[in-house]
Amino acid sequence: MRRLIPLTAALLVLLSTASASANTRLESTFQDDPRIVYGSDAVRKKTLDEAQALGVQRIRLTAFWYLVAPSPDQASKPTGFDASDPNAYPAANWARYDTVIKEIRDRGMQVNLNPTAPGPLWAMSGSFDERLADRTNPDPAEFGAFVAALGKRYSGSFVPAGQSAAQPRIDYWSIWNEPNQGAWLSPQWSSTATTAVEQSPPLYRKLVDASWTALGATGHGGDTILVGETAPKGQHKLSDLNSRGTPMDAMRFLRRVYCLNDSLGFLTGADASKVDCPATPNPAEFTAQHPALFQMTGYAHHPYELVRSPTTRPDYPDDWVTTANLGTLSDQLERIMARYKVKRSSIPLYLTEYGYQTDPPDSITGVSLNQQAAWINQAEYIAWRNRYVRTLAQFLLYDDGPVAGATGDAKWSTFQTGLRFGPGSGKDGKAKPAYDAYRLPFFLPSRRAAKSGNLKIWGRVRPGGGSGPRAVELQLRDARGRYKRFKSFKTSKYGFVSKTVRVRRASALRLAWKSGSKTFYSRGVSFKLSR
Repeated sequence: MRRLIPLTAALLVLLSTASASANTRLESTFQDDPRIVYGSDAVRKKTLDEAQALGVQRIRLTAFWYLVAPSPDQASKPTGFDASDPNAYPAANWARYDTVIKEIRDRGMQVNLNPTAPGPLWAMSGSFDERLADRTNPDPAEFGAFVAALGKRYSGSFVPAGQSAAQPRIDYWSIWNEPNQGAWLSPQWSSTATTAVEQSPPLYRKLVDASWTALGATGHGGDTILVGETAPKGQHKLSDLNSRGTPMDAMRFLRRVYCLNDSLGFLTGADASKVDCPATPNPAEFTAQHPALFQMTGYAHHPYELVRSPTTRPDYPDDWVTTANLGTLSDQLERIMARYKVKRSSIPLYLTEYGYQTDPPDSITGVSLNQQAAWINQAEYIAWRNRYVRTLAQFLLYDDGPVAGATGDAKWSTFQTGLRFGPGSGKDGKAKPAYDAYRLPFFLPSRRAAKSGNLKIWGRVRPGGGSGPRAVELQLRDARGRYKRFKSFKTSKYGFVSKTVRVRRASALRLAWKSGSKTFYSRGVSFKLSR
């Protein structure tokens, strides 16, 4: 959720492996923790109201461990504290989550609760960098106890001490955030770069094990439970490793979590022992010991590109995964299941963070405002086409704004991926073109019509509430630059429109959707005729 990889020419992507059958029900997820978790009451309510109006179905809400834990800055755990008992925590520490979860649900949206670092110092050990101390070697048992407290509190029947009403039930969980990034889980590597032994995969494996047990014990075993939450890229060349916190490639991380080598064979002997894997592989025993890795609902991933097209081929397509090469991730997951002889037809993908950095305000590494709008629509089309994908998230609603006191590249090292400008931009709160593009996505898979004049269009009516077909109008730009009705359609039950229309001249198209007395428009997309 913070930019953890420098935005340089090394940012990359790969052509999407779209499935033969499209995803008919792609959930819309949204995240803006700075305003929802940390914002004032007024800011939080305004942000949630806006998300609801945009047609958001689920809010990804980060449950920061240290915000709830008592004495998070102390090295010693409070005496007698039972971390699995929600009543043992200071009541005030739960308040922000109790409030926002209720407000999300009151607006008809659902929650993806993501328990993660930073955590209390008393649950950490072996600090090697003060900046990473609250996410270094987290104790799996303590984290599991925290997840158990969350599971109990949001079971749907838990009434906090001194209150009369039960807290809402949460039935959708994702474990940790970007565990292949040192800024979220450390160490990533062994202490000396020359050995390059992966440390974060076994750490994460234990955190997942503890969370799975905790959720099962608190009545959430049948919930949606996601593992992964991986960032798309890391440091690929081992010779370039310069820090124990250096990010790890997404697929390298995944392979080591499952105790597999780069050829997806079992690690054995000393190579296995270094990453807490059995020296002599026993697949049946491993699957029994780590049920979450094989029974999870799906795999969560953040397929960011940030500054390049959703279909640009990456430098390392086997190890970095963005929207463009989701097939790499699906293929590897299926091969892992096959390696362990686990029968699953597929592993659903949950793309729980996504967005594009814009210029303005980031004049160093951002894309143009119109490019952001076009690419978020294209990325959603890619996700819709992929039958494995269950959700695509937008991160953020408002830009983060610059880093206080920083200059140069560091000034904009936060996320400027919002649909609205943030503080420090001189346009605070103003909508970018991506705002309308997100509300009413529209994309032409090819911007050149066939010789017959046939042209495929794709779009989505996101707002409107509930499900069911909605009336949408396709408008064609005339010679004077005015858009006029061209075709009318009914969307699918879930708001999608995918049609082939016949055009006779080069022009541009857009969607129009009327809600009450107001009409909303997609971005206009130009096209040419084949000769």
